[in-house]
Amino acid sequence: MLCLLAAGSALAQSAPPPATTTPSASAAEADKAGDTKDDDKKDDDTKDDDKKEGGSVNARLAPGGVVTGGSSFPLHIQATLDNSLGNAIFAPGYQQQVVWGTSLSLRMSAMLPKADWAPRMLLSGGTDFSINNLVPASSNPTAYDRQIQLGDASLALIMPGLYTEAFTGISVSLITSARAPLSLASRQNNLMFGLGAAAQFMWNSPETPIGSFFVQYTPSVRVNTYSQVGATIPCSAAGPFRNVSSADPIDGITELPMYFGRAEQVLDNGECILPGRQSLASVSNSMATGWSTADGSHNVSLSLAWAHAFLRPLKNDPSLSSPFASGQNFGESNSGSVSYTYTVPVDFNMFLTGGIFSQQPVYNDQGQLRFPLWDFVTPANNLSGFFFDVTVGI
Repeated sequence: MLCLLAAGSALAQSAPPPATTTPSASAAEADKAGDTKDDDKKDDDTKDDDKKEGGSVNARLAPGGVVTGGSSFPLHIQATLDNSLGNAIFAPGYQQQVVWGTSLSLRMSAMLPKADWAPRMLLSGGTDFSINNLVPASSNPTAYDRQIQLGDASLALIMPGLYTEAFTGISVSLITSARAPLSLASRQNNLMFGLGAAAQFMWNSPETPIGSFFVQYTPSVRVNTYSQVGATIPCSAAGPFRNVSSADPIDGITELPMYFGRAEQVLDNGECILPGRQSLASVSNSMATGWSTADGSHNVSLSLAWAHAFLRPLKNDPSLSSPFASGQNFGESNSGSVSYTYTVPVDFNMFLTGGIFSQQPVYNDQGQLRFPLWDFVTPANNLSGFFFDVTVGI
């Protein structure tokens, strides 16, 4: 299995000749040969370190989403082109909603200089560009249909292989991250910044005649800070809000969507709060397992995750309450994927990954658990689908 995060050790040097001896050409050649052997040993040590840290060539499962492929060079650039197709393409009749999206994720990483008192650390940052719907569909939820949208900027500090338990071989990597609100959704939601932390536990099996296996468990937490208590827009930007205090909200409104605001949604600064609740914090647990051939060229992975989001508490205002509201201040979701990754035999890192994915509520409307790998309950909602990634790294 390929290494995910590797750092080079200092190059071993040949022993110098005695002070009374003048180096000859043959001695220089011997030194050069010794350096070559040391270089080879260094490469082997790097591979061994990578194997101890473990991981999958699937960038979706790598610590912090960074795949370095075992290179000791401190700087890396990684680009992932993703295409996804929602499962509503198979929905019957009018329920069919073709949702085909694509995104380009760009990430740069740098291995920080190693100090004797500190663990190895990798600093990684990036963003993404996406088109959420390449085909017109009434279910498209984005503000700008079939237009390129900028994602949030992220910065992560990764400590790969921070600790390895000697008996089991389980390694632990720590990841801390921060998010800046560059995307349209985050800015409209008044996100100031987000902070996160995760620990990745990885076990790799010994090599077997059929390859090797890995098991991965990653608990994580995230907190978000906002400048307002909800998503806001200028009241003058939306027709429905121009008559929020009118006894007849229909009067003078000729624009769609036909959403009618209430006076309680108007703030003193001239902005209006949109419906919806912000996620103040979340916790998640994800597990993955997989198999890889001995040379690492083929990899099959299965991943499952559960997330619990803590929502902003509901305002205690009878005029805004509803008899149908649950009153709960949390939300749950699960996700899963099954994927296959092929490592292209080229001089740089190149991986082709394809599979199925799903992200949906934990329970259906009857309170029963939903199957986490595919949505069989509401196929027209595009909560599941297919994906194909091309990841290139240097």
